[in-house]
Amino acid sequence: MKFLVTGGAGFIGSNLARRLLALGEVKVLDNLMLGREENIPAGAEFTKGSVMDEALVRDIVKGCDFIFHEAAHSSSPMFLENPQVGLQENTVGFMNVMNMALRYGVKRVIFASTSSMYSGNPTPYSENMTVGANTFYEASFRCREIIAQTYYRFHGLSSVALRYFSVYGPNEKHKGRFANNVTQFLCEIRHGLRPEIYGDGTQTRDFIHVDDAVEANLLAMKSRIGFEIFNIGTGVGTNFNTLLSLICDALRKRVEANYIENPIKNYVMHTAADMTKSAEILGFKPVITLKEGIRRQIQHYDKIGWPEFSLQ
Repeated sequence: MKFLVTGGAGFIGSNLARRLLALGEVKVLDNLMLGREENIPAGAEFTKGSVMDEALVRDIVKGCDFIFHEAAHSSSPMFLENPQVGLQENTVGFMNVMNMALRYGVKRVIFASTSSMYSGNPTPYSENMTVGANTFYEASFRCREIIAQTYYRFHGLSSVALRYFSVYGPNEKHKGRFANNVTQFLCEIRHGLRPEIYGDGTQTRDFIHVDDAVEANLLAMKSRIGFEIFNIGTGVGTNFNTLLSLICDALRKRVEANYIENPIKNYVMHTAADMTKSAEILGFKPVITLKEGIRRQIQHYDKIGWPEFSLQ
């Protein structure tokens, strides 16, 4: 089989490409805005370029059986300076990929979406909740889902949207201040810095290890789904004080957080996924606990080197 991973030099995409190499040929398309070439696993065919380049997308999609679309402006702060750029890449770039998938008979497109669009709903978040958009970031991913559903209804192109919760793990070092809180806290505490926590630290996130997120992608690929949306989380919300304690224990350090006033408008206090649909239809069950995931992160950075800067 032949696979295309857009954004395959980035965090989730590079971990996904590594797993796919055991199943067949892997192409990686990445403009290296966020990704790094050193993240790409040996054996993958790399093309530097953007999903906004329709001709390039046409050439690279041809012959592929499945597409994993991870390319995106993947964090809300990326939209603050120039939201139009992020909206175009996340929607028009996505349509370029879908158009070529349809043209060349790709079996299924599995693509990144976000749990952020649940903002305002009570936890746990389920896929049947009404979702909206408080930010351009959320709007761009909701547009992706609507576009994908339309391709299925009008053209029969199969696709699966994965609403990622707080994914962390290897190959996130390059993301800097856009990295997950697990990675940020680990790197700062490792260097004796005090992580900043908004408010009193009781806010919660559903942290999921990237290896579990990759497994969800593979299950979506192997399914017979026409179009569906799935939560990709653990179903467990962990508050930041607990996260800090777990990391301190793992590093055998004791560091106090720097608690500051929350500067973010529409800040989400709690996230947790309802994993019923993902379990019943995909057969997805995350297996890596947060404690184990932190241990793996420490092993990873001990091997490749720790960032020499604060990620705030």
